[in-house]
Amino acid sequence: MAKTYIEACPDDDVLILESAKSIGGVWAKERLYPGLKANNLVGSYEFSDFPMSPEIFGIQKGQHIPGTAVHNYLTQFADHFHLSSRISLETRLDSAEMKENGEWHLHISSVTTDGGLENKYSLVAGKLVIATGLTSEPFMPTYPDQSNFQGNILHSRELKARAKDIEVAQEAVVLGGNKSAWDVSYSAAMAGAHVNMVMRPSGGGPGWVWPVRFTPLQLSIQLMATTRLFTLFDPCIWAAGSGFHWIRYFLHRTWLGRRLVSLFWNTLATVVYRAHEYDNHPETRKLKPWTSPYWMGNSLAVHNYESNWFDLVRNGRISVHIADVVSLSKGEVHLSNGLSLKADTFICCTGWKVVPPIHFLPEGLASELGFPAISTEDDVLMRKADYQILSQVPALRDGPKRTLPVPTDPISAETKMPWKRSKPYQLYRFMVPYEKRFLDHRNIAFIGAHLAVNAVMVAQAQALWITAFFKEKIQHLNPSNIDYEGVRYETILHSEYEKIRHPPGAGGSGERCPDLVFDGVAYIDLLLNDLRLKIFRKETLWKEIFCRYVPADYQGIVEEWLQRN
Repeated sequence: MAKTYIEACPDDDVLILESAKSIGGVWAKERLYPGLKANNLVGSYEFSDFPMSPEIFGIQKGQHIPGTAVHNYLTQFADHFHLSSRISLETRLDSAEMKENGEWHLHISSVTTDGGLENKYSLVAGKLVIATGLTSEPFMPTYPDQSNFQGNILHSRELKARAKDIEVAQEAVVLGGNKSAWDVSYSAAMAGAHVNMVMRPSGGGPGWVWPVRFTPLQLSIQLMATTRLFTLFDPCIWAAGSGFHWIRYFLHRTWLGRRLVSLFWNTLATVVYRAHEYDNHPETRKLKPWTSPYWMGNSLAVHNYESNWFDLVRNGRISVHIADVVSLSKGEVHLSNGLSLKADTFICCTGWKVVPPIHFLPEGLASELGFPAISTEDDVLMRKADYQILSQVPALRDGPKRTLPVPTDPISAETKMPWKRSKPYQLYRFMVPYEKRFLDHRNIAFIGAHLAVNAVMVAQAQALWITAFFKEKIQHLNPSNIDYEGVRYETILHSEYEKIRHPPGAGGSGERCPDLVFDGVAYIDLLLNDLRLKIFRKETLWKEIFCRYVPADYQGIVEEWLQRN
């Protein structure tokens, strides 16, 4: 079970649970592996009421923010707003029991540095916020004969703690094609190891790795994902409150519009192909993304390395394999294509368990909280939602077409990957369970149960929305006029959309949780509409359409909400 910190807010009887040993969660000090940088540029990864000053944090405008700067920023943020004194580090929530009156009885253990348990105690809270995110507990696969392997085995979570193991590696096998896999492959190769990067053919394949800047306009993927002009090419179904209705209708529901949308995403793909010259070498060709960027989720990365990552492939420092790992032996990793790779270090960049590592009581309560699950039932509302989604966005009907660089058994070189029958997180507005008793008690919310390119902007909008929800300041959720069935259907509609829009076969996480890329700004609009705050925050229409949204654009939203309420 992951360690958590508990932040008590005695004035409102609220407890916030966050996964971390030290402040920062995924940016905690013990997880800052060498070379870690945010995909975000300076100015785009900060809270609107606490700027990340280049002078204070030792960063430069236009730079991808180093992990150490993000950690220092979050630590100073906690100190500045007097949060540090309310945080209990090295603390674990063993169970959360909901009583008939809606109160939470929390059973807690303090954790020693070696992982042992010390004091056990209980707390009572009227409201509970789960902020353990999606990178709390690692998913670590096991393989036949793994106990015979005599090298180092680690998960990407341990890249900082076991950096020395990576530095001294001579033959490293890295499992995965996401951002952390690219990072650790680069670090190990630059330290002198030969790296074998292994991606399973049934997975999402290599992530989209975007140039820092591209085209004469000096665009970036973060800039495009937060600029309204470009977000119009995403068929977001909750964007009704974001304006430009006729443009969205034309682009996504007419034949000509869909051709223009396809041209837009194909042009972006061509830019990336040319920048990295995938087709100029047989090994780099294996790293060419298998699907259109139209389908991509937050497994994307930015080429923010000190030297050219792809040169390490061309000169043989990194070798690429499309196969499954089938077993381990004394000093080898064996693949489904018959190859046996020498290895003294095996690094699994295999992601995280999605469900919070908390035991909810009474038994059966967890099933009502909206956690992801495999679904075999023919849910009427899910079918209704799927019909509405595919009617509004015909381009989603067939799912992504994957093109692998080489045929693999049982996956052919080119195949369609339909979305799976599963239940992602089902939370209203991606934050609160839709069951009646939770809405009536207003006693629990989840923050950060999603992936987002514009993560900080989403986080501060979610935090304000949850505050308003707890205080009964969201009009359509007031006890006197709430439409419980409507809330339930809209919850399922949005979760089904994310599942179909960003499927795992294209590197997305939509079958487990919201995976917000070009639909992140529209999601913030949705929350601000609920809060009755203005969504168009630029000075002119030109800037509203053509200039990107950054945290500074939302400066003062807390004060605006307080004045309104």
